[in-house]
Amino acid sequence: MAESTYDVVVIGGGPGGYPTAIRARQLGLSVALVEREHLGGICLNWGCIPTKALLRSSEVGHLLGRMGEFGFSAKDVSFDIGEVVKRSRKVAKRLNTGVKALLKKNKVDVIDGRGRLDGSGRVVVEDAEERVQAELSTRHIVIATGARARVLPGLEPDGEVIWTYKEAMVPSEMPGSLLVVGSGAIGMEFASFYRDLGAEV
Repeated sequence: MAESTYDVVVIGGGPGGYPTAIRARQLGLSVALVEREHLGGICLNWGCIPTKALLRSSEVGHLLGRMGEFGFSAKDVSFDIGEVVKRSRKVAKRLNTGVKALLKKNKVDVIDGRGRLDGSGRVVVEDAEERVQAELSTRHIVIATGARARVLPGLEPDGEVIWTYKEAMVPSEMPGSLLVVGSGAIGMEFASFYRDLGAEV
């Protein structure tokens, strides 16, 4: 496999990585961006952006519950959690597509896979099965690998009873109750979203 050479290799395509890659290209440097999952990172795909879409849906639901105060009436107002989730995912996908377009417009080479440092000025890109997809040499490496869900000992996520932000973002059904551990921005947004839609939080 031939090695590709760049002025800058950015590992991570989230809100730290992709603007760095674009700016480096604007300054005339050759740039590769390595991303193992989705461009835009946690914020765009699983955090800040889609939670705002969920919150908007719960806000509408909350207002519908008070429609009489505004002079409106309707029978049998209900919601479909699947459609609420679908709208949120659609918003994230649209913005993810926008990030891809920005990178393409600025001629940043995007390489899918997991970047691994392999000596001075070298990055190896592997797929999920750890097969080498690309070998890169560079003068500068930017590590922008972002955030991960904290796992508490003895409370490892199982996707059913114990969720991470990803399961909370795409529930298959509305839970009757839940406990949110953590009072950061995303935790508070999930607490508000589920409470507004009727869960005991």
